[in-house]
Amino acid sequence: MRRGRLGWGAALAVVVVAGGAVAAGLAWSDDDGDRGTTDAPTDRAEAPDLTATAEIRRSFNRPGLVVIAVTNHGTQDVRITSAELLSDSFEATGPQSFDSTIPPGTTPRDLQLEYGTARCPDGVASSTGPASVALVAEAADGTEHELELDLPHPNGTLDRLLRTDCGAQVLGAAVDLTLSPLASQPDATLSGVLTVSRIDGSAEPAVIHDVRGSVLFTVTADPAAAAGSAERRVHFDVLRCGGHAIGDAKRPYAFTAWITLGDAEPIPTLIPVDDAARAALDAMQGVRCEDAPGDI
Repeated sequence: MRRGRLGWGAALAVVVVAGGAVAAGLAWSDDDGDRGTTDAPTDRAEAPDLTATAEIRRSFNRPGLVVIAVTNHGTQDVRITSAELLSDSFEATGPQSFDSTIPPGTTPRDLQLEYGTARCPDGVASSTGPASVALVAEAADGTEHELELDLPHPNGTLDRLLRTDCGAQVLGAAVDLTLSPLASQPDATLSGVLTVSRIDGSAEPAVIHDVRGSVLFTVTADPAAAAGSAERRVHFDVLRCGGHAIGDAKRPYAFTAWITLGDAEPIPTLIPVDDAARAALDAMQGVRCEDAPGDI
């Protein structure tokens, strides 16, 4: 940036005396001598007028990720180059780089933001405190602004993420969940055995309360098994066969089991699906969808 310097003596001074008033003319000089200097006046753009909310998008829902929806209430585009979630309920990640343009208007634009390890002072009953998002925003004139936008509080989205992650921590320390190799059935569906075992030495029972499938596959527990058993036979079938559904599925093997520890409320967790199980599911999909309408 070019800087102007105000020079005395060497600059031309014009003194005009009129009606008792004296006006001194000051001239700008770029001389780098020892004379006093001052910065030339500059016009900086106003800070971008942005707001933010925390969201969970079904298409991008995975552990460690939150969507920050940013709305631009100004009149010109704003470019986001950095973002970070600021919350005492999650470990800090540091700023994350972005190159996202937020146009003016009422429609927000999503930033997929990683967040840190959950802090769980009250276990699965933990809740989040006030949180914000730190942004580096570039205005239309190229100037950068460091902003901190408060997120709504209480915040159901952050509470849900925190409790999910805290539940995963509790289960990870207490139990081991395994899925046996999948076996093909006469109708080409698959079945296996889901088992939960305590690894923390506790005498309280750990039981499988319920299961749920994904966007492409159904998972059901054997109705002949006693509800709340530590071992449940589960059955897999296709849910959708359309090419767009299969191609667009972000988490086709994201199956959920609810585990109960003692008398506590059931905690959801992902069912582990290894490469062999994924290959078996893909093969079943090819067979079961062969004669199915393409839009199911």
